[in-house]
Amino acid sequence: MTLANMIWKRVSVHEVVADFLRGDQFTNTLPQTHQQRVAQLCKSPNFGNPQENHERLRYLLLIRGRLIGEIPPDTKWYEVQRLTDNELNELQVIARCNAYDPNEKGDLLAVAGRSPQPLRNPPSKWDRPILWGHDKTGPFTIIEGNNRLISYASSNPRSGLAIPVLVGLSPTPCFWHIFDQCGWLANDLWK
Repeated sequence: MTLANMIWKRVSVHEVVADFLRGDQFTNTLPQTHQQRVAQLCKSPNFGNPQENHERLRYLLLIRGRLIGEIPPDTKWYEVQRLTDNELNELQVIARCNAYDPNEKGDLLAVAGRSPQPLRNPPSKWDRPILWGHDKTGPFTIIEGNNRLISYASSNPRSGLAIPVLVGLSPTPCFWHIFDQCGWLANDLWK
């Protein structure tokens, strides 16, 4: 099966921001009081509260502004039920990161084979990985969850992946998507 054939349900960008903060390893680089506030904002988020949504977004921009700034603003977000082992071949690691090798075109399974990582937590304990692509047929760039998915893909034997993921779709090119040939937004602005 492919991700395109799974169940897709529209979600708000606010839900994506909360999941990004929950899953991102760099939230623990914030001062302790801010880590506690992020945990509080993400534990039981009220997506109907504009002030809370804005505060979560501000924290995400603080730790991942450069990454978030390159995701096209016309992206529509979905929760997709379920990413399984069969769809791992549709995933690419985020372009221009430490694990990326241009010869592999970002292929998750190739990266996992070359740079295996230990699996720290079973997928049932993960926050939803965040993917991005142009349409439901993929391929999909892993925006958040690269380390978890690389470690899972390199684990042997695999435990039978069956997890929900968040997927953003946009026709606009994205710097992080390996198949899009575009530069940093800031570079484009100065031309």
